[in-house]
Amino acid sequence: MKIYLQSGIAKDINNFINEIDTFHIRELEGERLSKYVYPGDEINYTLDGKLCRLYDTLRDMIFEDTGKYYQELSLLPIWVQEAGQNSDCGISVDTFNEWVGKSGIPNLYKHLYLVDCQFLVGTIQNLLCAMEDAFIRYYKIISLPDGEDQYIGLVESNGVIFMLSQSSTSASSVIETYFTKAYSILDIVCKICYEIQFKQEDFSSYKKMKSADVLWGNRKKLTINGMSDTLFEKCEFISTIEALRNELVHNGTWELNPKKFIRFENGQAQERFMLFPDMSQGHLSTAKNRKHFFASGIKVNDILPKIHAEFKNRLLKTIEIMNKI
Repeated sequence: MKIYLQSGIAKDINNFINEIDTFHIRELEGERLSKYVYPGDEINYTLDGKLCRLYDTLRDMIFEDTGKYYQELSLLPIWVQEAGQNSDCGISVDTFNEWVGKSGIPNLYKHLYLVDCQFLVGTIQNLLCAMEDAFIRYYKIISLPDGEDQYIGLVESNGVIFMLSQSSTSASSVIETYFTKAYSILDIVCKICYEIQFKQEDFSSYKKMKSADVLWGNRKKLTINGMSDTLFEKCEFISTIEALRNELVHNGTWELNPKKFIRFENGQAQERFMLFPDMSQGHLSTAKNRKHFFASGIKVNDILPKIHAEFKNRLLKTIEIMNKI
């Protein structure tokens, strides 16, 4: 079994050790549904269950009679569920529009609308998977030795160096992916809340979703906005997600030259890490045009597990409230 430590060091171990004080990821051997495990990851299963319940919440919002819904669902042609949603359905947009216009399927427009709403839930699940993948890959990538042995003897046996390398670029890339995917979840959650709060009542035709043009910036219209412990709480944590995503999307990089730092003790690498940018009340510390300051010395290795846990806990609380609306 391989274990990836918070320090950015990977080790091979022979048994399932529990006595590890810091965050770590275990890579389990053999074919498994979940190959990687880490402290607190049980929330992933809880989240998935609540998201599955959200499919039902949207169903009950649109169809009052669940039995009738499933009876109709069993008779629906596959294109109602798949066209315009998945690549294994090769129906064109023109064909889709033609079939929608000519079809005499009972409650077709309701079914189409529900599928579109449930697509948003599936999108959150996909984004969560992408966040999880980026989270794990960061610790795998940062732990790569990446030719650092060539510097032994050229630097002090106890000290810190930094390296620009393929692995540091890759580690920077997965961090950037992590925060852009997290923000996308904010957008999608906002859309679903909008659909729930401003329910579609007119199914005389195939309607554009009410949330089609709604993004995170439109959340002030929602009753859930500002609610404590949710993604909608006005707090430094959410502001940090917003600030990092906006910087990455609009200005494109974690730092000018992505690098990782290696700390040596007695000539052996004891720690590999990247630095987290300086923040002030949820905003990047800024001087005119410059927003990439790293004077605080906060390590991505140390702060990322806290961010990952808090984001998922806030998402869980948000979904639980959505399921009760």
